Amino acid sequence: MSRNVPLEEITDNEEIRRYMESFKSMGIQSDSSGLPNPMETLKSFLIPDDLEIDLVLSEPQINQPVEINFDHRGRLWVVEYQQYPYPKGSKVVDIDNHARVVFDKVPKPPTEGVKGADKITMFEDTNGDGIYDKSINVISGLNITTAITWGRGKIWVLTPPYLVAYTDKNDDGIPEGDPEVHLSGFGLEDTHAVANSLRWGPDGWLYGAQGSTTTATINSAASKDVHFKGQGIWRYHPETKIFELFAEGGGNTFDTEFDAKGRLYSGTNEGAHRGYYYKQGGYYRKNWGKHGALTNPYAFGFLPGMALEGEKYRFTHAFIKYEGNTLPERYNEKILSLNPLHNFVWMSRVEQRESSFLCVDEEKIIQSDDHWFRPVDIKTGPDGAVYIADWSDSRLSHVNPLDTWHKASGRVYRLRNKNKTLVKPFDLSSYSNEELIDLLSHKNKWFRQQAQRIIGDRGDKTMIPELSQLLSRGNNQLALEALWAINNCGGFNDDIAIESMSHKDPFVRMWVVRLVGDKREVSERLGQKITQLAVSETHLEVLGQIASSAKRLPAKYAVPILNNLFLNKATANDTENRMFIWWALESKAETGRDALLALFENPQLWNSTLVKEVVLERLTQRYTLVGGKENYKAAIKLFDLAPTDAHSKLLFIGLQEGIRGKDLAFIPEDLKNVISECQSKFGVGKLTFALRQNNPEAVKEALKIIADNKANWLERIAYIEVFGDVYERDVVPILLKLVEDNSNSVGLRLACVKSLGNYKEKEIGERLANAYNHKIRADLDLREAVFRLFASRPDWTKSFLDIIYTSKQIKKEELPLDVVRQFKLHQDDEINNIIGKLWPEVEIATSEQKTASVLKIKNALASGTGNVSNGKELYIFYCSSCHKMNGEGADIGPDLSGYDRSNTNYMVLNIVDPNADIREGYVNYVIKKKNGQVVVGILQDRSEYKVIIKPLGADPITITKEEINTMEAQKISLMPERLTDTMTNQEIRDLFEFLKQK
Repeated sequence: MSRNVPLEEITDNEEIRRYMESFKSMGIQSDSSGLPNPMETLKSFLIPDDLEIDLVLSEPQINQPVEINFDHRGRLWVVEYQQYPYPKGSKVVDIDNHARVVFDKVPKPPTEGVKGADKITMFEDTNGDGIYDKSINVISGLNITTAITWGRGKIWVLTPPYLVAYTDKNDDGIPEGDPEVHLSGFGLEDTHAVANSLRWGPDGWLYGAQGSTTTATINSAASKDVHFKGQGIWRYHPETKIFELFAEGGGNTFDTEFDAKGRLYSGTNEGAHRGYYYKQGGYYRKNWGKHGALTNPYAFGFLPGMALEGEKYRFTHAFIKYEGNTLPERYNEKILSLNPLHNFVWMSRVEQRESSFLCVDEEKIIQSDDHWFRPVDIKTGPDGAVYIADWSDSRLSHVNPLDTWHKASGRVYRLRNKNKTLVKPFDLSSYSNEELIDLLSHKNKWFRQQAQRIIGDRGDKTMIPELSQLLSRGNNQLALEALWAINNCGGFNDDIAIESMSHKDPFVRMWVVRLVGDKREVSERLGQKITQLAVSETHLEVLGQIASSAKRLPAKYAVPILNNLFLNKATANDTENRMFIWWALESKAETGRDALLALFENPQLWNSTLVKEVVLERLTQRYTLVGGKENYKAAIKLFDLAPTDAHSKLLFIGLQEGIRGKDLAFIPEDLKNVISECQSKFGVGKLTFALRQNNPEAVKEALKIIADNKANWLERIAYIEVFGDVYERDVVPILLKLVEDNSNSVGLRLACVKSLGNYKEKEIGERLANAYNHKIRADLDLREAVFRLFASRPDWTKSFLDIIYTSKQIKKEELPLDVVRQFKLHQDDEINNIIGKLWPEVEIATSEQKTASVLKIKNALASGTGNVSNGKELYIFYCSSCHKMNGEGADIGPDLSGYDRSNTNYMVLNIVDPNADIREGYVNYVIKKKNGQVVVGILQDRSEYKVIIKPLGADPITITKEEINTMEAQKISLMPERLTDTMTNQEIRDLFEFLKQK
């Protein structure tokens, strides 16, 4: 029977309740037909002639199966996701247009918190006839649970925000007591995209995925506050307690799959391709506006999913690479992928493309006109058959916030050969060491993977001699299995690593390098061996792993490895390896700065294709973007070492990107000289003078150049800037198109935004407001520039506020309060009415409110101690965009370095009431231009003919007297009052502890 969550249990907030009830649903929501009975659905399937399909389980045995998995005894476990979409006991306090929510509380771990409706059921075929004749409700009362697996004598359950483990010493599948929390911090903003899909990797780590629209800040016994936004693959080591983000990006990652070579994949809901081949340390495509930026701001690039030849249907929820051996031969090593949106299952062959793959669709191996058929998980079983979990619901899309799911249905199907392969009951945990080693040759990958996990459970080093012989003498796959087994039982060492790096099988070499990198330390001789391999290796996947492992190693060893990768011609044109080498180099840009720069003293290195096409621009951008004395010196040295003007020009393009938005006053003179010399040497803009004279032919030619992505980047920038000074209506759609295209460089897009401020067309605000979420939001600099643009004209402000208030496509928290205050400067009733509803805190605080804020801070400071490191992060987030301290930050507000920051009373009063004492030189002026634009900033110069004003977060601009309508000084600071009101007591203590530091 259906157990839908009533709306009153979801939220107490009347506004949110109304919004949920009136939500405009997107995507497929429901089908008018009733639920077909299981046998009707079975009859609806169209399958190839060489296969059969069976109904294995159905309601009422199971409901809403989200994952299926087989344990080492062949028992089938089903995770029933019946609490979805809202955790029991938590209520929604905020929601956006994607139905991402904020809850009033974080659910407690199982047995501590309230009991939800999720459960895990175990099914057993007791006599080996292929029918699951016994079932046990193993764990019930779970609250948002997505995955289960076994290992190390435990039952592992992923129940976001936790990964927990139940003890099961007697291996009967029944937990013995309460679980232990191993990980906490997986986000719950969208339970359609929470952490999921537990799988043991061949390396002994426990892997999982995380979907797109949730965040995570993970803590374990050994890893603290590992934060990432949205999709990716993560892993956890049960012995060391270390948690890592293995690879970042992808689609709505709800799947993990390892193939026979240990490659890791996942499906995706991102457009029409089959999924991602995730490599260690990789950064992959994201929906940037919706899901946030990468954790590494210096990645300067990302990788796509596997290429596709075939039908462009969206989307692949999950897939397996079939290596079970009992289906007809034509299915072996094919990708079998689920499409729950269109009710079918694909089969695609996989072809090598450089160091990744091309998926070529061959046929649909299951098709159905039953719109309740929603395949959501796929696994190969011990019998080599393919098992498919069917969510079984006419509704598929999760974006409707109302719980209208059909919670009384669910099926599991088995796709098999014509002659059913039966497997007698077994228990792999009772196998001897010899029998487990024999399983490493099993033709069904499932048995090999189970054997590897059990070998890891035992950790029996007496197995090493026999495994070592298999490693050196066995066939390629068996040698690889032996290597993994040696590592899993604790026998991997330098001698084995060095010998195996010369193994004939490239995947043995690849995995040796990976296992070495996982240790994050190497001996001198092992480091030298990898360095030698970096120049002699020709297999592209091995080379990519060398780069990934170099990223994890100390700079002493990583830099020589990188040097050889630069010189290895096999890396030059491989799309993915080029980026992995850059990411490895970037990770040593500061920790190995001197060693890296020493490499560039070799003229041969500058002629490397990879260095010219990938490294030079990015490296100077990296150094100048981060800034600081040593990084600026590094950038200058690169220019000094550049052997030709062609190399210097590449460096200069990166430098231009790195210094965008920076105050040039704080750039050292030596670097300014470099910039001046490059501008002179590589200067462009031959049409500039004619443009300023409004020459029609020059205008026509300049517009053509600006729109051409293949034209000279510096020349395009020069003309874009000119059109910011001279009015030319025809440039507006071109500039908007460039801003909306996030494949363009941020520097070019910022130049467009700045110039658009000179125009008054209403479409500017409308188009950029609509583009903000998916095209602008991910880059902080671009986001800030667009905020200022919206604030500069009332029509544009209204367009942006409409996206926030009416359609809720943007969360109000993304806007700095000083921008909101700028919105109010229009003195428009419509704007002020919306601001009053969204940001009541920007109103002038009453005396009572200020007093309450002061008391809150003082009580917080008196009740505990602060953490300097956490305080620095808070300072960066809340303060550094306006204030400089100890040489770091911006100069919009007073430099805090010289203040007596240990004077708590003084600091408290100025934070709570910044309007009480606005320092001279930091008064903001509002200039309303005759063209309708509003500019807010600090006056830097003023004469009879012009003013120079520095807007918040932007470069100074010159405005002539003829352009100005009014100019007024503001009595109110743009710094928000009561800044700490939204902070916790601990955050207040942390911030003040950092402020006290000298």
